[in-house]
Amino acid sequence: MKFLDHSDEAKEVLKEATIQWLFQACILVEGQAVALAAVHTARLRNSIDYVVDEAELIGYVGTNVEYAIYVEMGTGEFAENGMGRKGGWVYQDPSGEWFFTWGQEPQPYLRPAFRKNKSQIEALAKEIFGGI
Repeated sequence: MKFLDHSDEAKEVLKEATIQWLFQACILVEGQAVALAAVHTARLRNSIDYVVDEAELIGYVGTNVEYAIYVEMGTGEFAENGMGRKGGWVYQDPSGEWFFTWGQEPQPYLRPAFRKNKSQIEALAKEIFGGI
């Protein structure tokens, strides 16, 4: 009996399937995040994107907008897990006007986008990897 090593081919098939799954999963989450994102100027919504690192086999969905974390997690008295500043504060906007705030309530969009699509992502994995 002769042993034939097809492990390299098997690894390549698994890698290609994983990449396909990551792209499809990221597209689902990105679409849901865009739909859930709070809109004031649409800058946050328009910046939501995904990247699949094919070398590391990791998919990322997010945004590079600097205030995105504050929308997702909230600020001040309203921040999730009590992580915000207490007692309120004042700030000056670009026009020079002063404001007092207790903070902003969280308006999550990324985490719920994943949670709402988790079963679809799992079904995609079964479909893609089940056909191997």
